[in-house]
Amino acid sequence: MRDLNNHEVEAVSGGWILSDIGASIGYAIGTIIDRGATAGGLETTAKNSFQEIGSGIGKILELNISGAITDIGKGVSDALKNTVKVIEGIKNSSSSSS
Repeated sequence: MRDLNNHEVEAVSGGWILSDIGASIGYAIGTIIDRGATAGGLETTAKNSFQEIGSGIGKILELNISGAITDIGKGVSDALKNTVKVIEGIKNSSSSSS
């Protein structure tokens, strides 16, 4: 009989459950932001960014620091890109209505 590697142990013991929960919470928060923005006439993709950030927070709790840094960094980067896109859209719509 052989020893299990780290990945196999995590799979059997339910590893990564916190990152999955964090991703689900982040997705829900991002969806609420997207719906609010849509109601205000804006188009955003916050749910994807917040899903990454939530996953990263869950990975911190799992002590998966490198995975957390990657996910949080990607989520924040995507959120900033989305924010710039929304601001540009607002500027373009206000300049075209003048």
